[in-house]
Amino acid sequence: MREVTVEHRRFKIGPQSKSFIFLLAASIALPSLSIDSCLASLPVIGVSLGVHSGDTVSILSLFMIGFAGGQLAFGPLSDRIGRRSALLIGCVLFAVASVGCACAPTLTVLAFWRLVQGLGAAAGSVITFAIIRDLFSGAAARSRLSYISVVGTIAPIVAPTLGGLIATWQGWRAVFFWLAAASLLLVIVLVTGLEESLPTRNRHALRPRHIMTNYWRVLSHRTCLLYLLIGGFSFGSLFAYVSGSAFVFIDVFGVDPRIYGALFAVNAFAIAIGAFTSGRLSTRGFSANRLILAGLLISFCATAALFGEAVLGWLNAFSIMPLLILNTFSMGLVTPNAVHGTMEPMPRIAGVASSAFGSIRMLGGAVSSEFVAMWYHRTPVAMGEVMALFAACSLLVGLLLIQPRRSRGERLEEAETIANAVNAP
Repeated sequence: MREVTVEHRRFKIGPQSKSFIFLLAASIALPSLSIDSCLASLPVIGVSLGVHSGDTVSILSLFMIGFAGGQLAFGPLSDRIGRRSALLIGCVLFAVASVGCACAPTLTVLAFWRLVQGLGAAAGSVITFAIIRDLFSGAAARSRLSYISVVGTIAPIVAPTLGGLIATWQGWRAVFFWLAAASLLLVIVLVTGLEESLPTRNRHALRPRHIMTNYWRVLSHRTCLLYLLIGGFSFGSLFAYVSGSAFVFIDVFGVDPRIYGALFAVNAFAIAIGAFTSGRLSTRGFSANRLILAGLLISFCATAALFGEAVLGWLNAFSIMPLLILNTFSMGLVTPNAVHGTMEPMPRIAGVASSAFGSIRMLGGAVSSEFVAMWYHRTPVAMGEVMALFAACSLLVGLLLIQPRRSRGERLEEAETIANAVNAP
């Protein structure tokens, strides 16, 4: 088994250690830190650069565009040059872009560097999952993905408050300087503590035709496609809450923005609890599909109740919180197992599979947030409706996991695995 052979490699930070979990969690925390830490500074940035405060939202959207595109690029890149090298490139790119953001004289320049910053931040999300796939399999991989998610959830909990404090004390540009410093610190730790996990580099991984072929292998594989769709729809349900909650709590319910920040942190913490629960149950023999279906059922029931109460006018700031907590808790159960399920059948192109998963999630979040924006009429109905719609779609796809049918891509992948085993010395 892969988990046994890993113990004999000379890792400076052993993959069995807690330090290894914290190191990879720090890599996937960059996007959350980048987005959440500058939220409180948006109005100040507008005044500083002489533009309307609403125009500063572009620095968020361009970061997301860069992040989505970066995930498609860093997967094949990590398959070609190795996980460690690709991750270092992403972190250095993030640090350079952060300095560019801090020194930007205009909003246009700031938006450009935010796009580049998103590209760099994508490396951590993609390559971390691929590293786990390289080193572990089965329940061991799923438990580690869960624990990484637990630690990584700290970032969205503390980032808004920390970013606001830095902006208040040192100005909004200092937020980006601190992001650059954090990224450079991560680079130092990666250089000194992490060794390459990819056993064999794919020399053809960056050829356009090869990239298209690999992505098609993932999308044509029935099991991988189901996990991808679950990841996209479930994240869409979560992001409908993220994009609509500020309007619902502050505009509709009249909650003080500081209290809203605390409530947001509670829901972020619920994801960590769900991920920790998933990790514990995985080590005790619970299958990935059981955990996914349990999470999808919880999400659907919670969002359906939220939507129903919103239509009936029964929701307020207190009654909505238990339903939101259940929904975010369910994401902690679903996501680590779904991303593992996507990569498990694709050991040779785990980076590509991880990229596809991240991009589909971003697409689901973008679509759901647009629906919330279009349907919002100063009531909680739009947010609840979109959350329930995407939760229902993810549950329907999840039910297909228990069907035994296999796609042509899955049969080819199985035949290739058998052939490799037969030809192995």
